[in-house]
Amino acid sequence: MKAFISRTNTKVEPFNEHSQILLIQNRPLREHQLETITQIGLLLDESENVETEAERVVFKDTVFFSKMLLESFIAESRRVGKPTQCALKKGVFTKTTAASVMDLDDMGDMLGYRLYYYPSGVRNTVDFQPITINPDEHIQELRFPDHMIIDGKYSITISRKLLIQIEHWTNLWACNLQNMLSRLAHLRANRARQLRLALTALSTNQWKILAQNVDIGQGSDIHPTAYIEDSVVGENVEIGANSVVRGSLIGDNTVLGNNVNVAHSVLGEHCQLWDGVTITYSLLYPGAFVTSPLINCSVLGRNTFLPIGATITDFRFDGQNVIVLKQGKPYDSGNRFLGACVGHNSYLGSGIVVAPGREIPNNTRIVPNADRVLSNLDKLNGFQKV
Repeated sequence: MKAFISRTNTKVEPFNEHSQILLIQNRPLREHQLETITQIGLLLDESENVETEAERVVFKDTVFFSKMLLESFIAESRRVGKPTQCALKKGVFTKTTAASVMDLDDMGDMLGYRLYYYPSGVRNTVDFQPITINPDEHIQELRFPDHMIIDGKYSITISRKLLIQIEHWTNLWACNLQNMLSRLAHLRANRARQLRLALTALSTNQWKILAQNVDIGQGSDIHPTAYIEDSVVGENVEIGANSVVRGSLIGDNTVLGNNVNVAHSVLGEHCQLWDGVTITYSLLYPGAFVTSPLINCSVLGRNTFLPIGATITDFRFDGQNVIVLKQGKPYDSGNRFLGACVGHNSYLGSGIVVAPGREIPNNTRIVPNADRVLSNLDKLNGFQKV
């Protein structure tokens, strides 16, 4: 069976890059698409001539799909024997992956994605039968104070069935996080691997098992007091004393200082996090340099700089989801906690505060107003000397 890609001119702000080259797990989306269709035995046809009578799968060039999702969709489509469209049941996954900013079909209790199947003998059609997949394989509840979250519980999905259209930076952020969480979903489903890890750990304690579910690349220098669990660490990575890495991907040649915490995040190559930095639920492109104490639920582009005193906020005080902009229009991100997206080659100066859901353009340098910066000790720029 062949696979065809429906080409678009989609570019995602603030990076101004086509979805195909945006990074998922430190690799371009197009590489993931090709790898997945190859793994299940599909042949990519670059001709874009989708009006053939051969059995085929057609998907928009912005679509990320996991192997299990694509296999499930094709198997059920073949059983039905009709032209089909992949749809996801509305739930935690569709909400937190910011489906609101994707080009989708609202089908009531499900959403239709740009992933289609044609059986043999069907040249073209607009009449597709939806194949509904529930991506909420496991729901994990994070605990928060009741005054911040109703009932004190915030839900996230841990699933092997991933389908996300990368058409906004929030989709890029969510796709990277869901891929890291899917690592845990695969482990939960693999009893044999759980047993092997338990034997290695000499324990059935879940945390000791996760501490064995770690891949570390050659040449990495990890301090003996550092703790790593359920993570992938690249080559030539440095991790300092008392640092913690949980459920994350650390790119090659990245440096984590002392007392650094990285949780459920993806860090690109050559990133540097200095002592005491905490990165949670975030995506850092290659070359990001951070001394700011906390980055949460955010995206930092290539060669960005966030110093001590630069703050990215991630929570609204009015109890509503964070709003984001797409082509100048506001959209509900579906997320109560969401930081910002900093474009490539952008720096934020100390004293800068970024509101939730905002995006900073590429090649931007932002510093406080001159009267807030003590630069001339003779005039003191309006400050009072006591």
